[in-house]
Amino acid sequence: MSNDDNRPRPVVSRSPRGCTAQVMVQVTPLEREKLEAIAELEMRSLSSTARMLLVKGIEQYDAETEKASRS
Repeated sequence: MSNDDNRPRPVVSRSPRGCTAQVMVQVTPLEREKLEAIAELEMRSLSSTARMLLVKGIEQYDAETEKASRS
């Protein structure tokens, strides 16, 4: 047995650095199916896919809100 076998393994986080807050959301069965299909296509977990879509949605919301406030 080598000394490498006795070292603790580093903790691996699948979330980006700074992601510490959780959000629970309820979805319909159809929304879940769509989320699963996107996750499979993107080769991501459901959580990672949901976060990606949330971030994109916030960016779109911010852009639309900014555009409306300039009108």
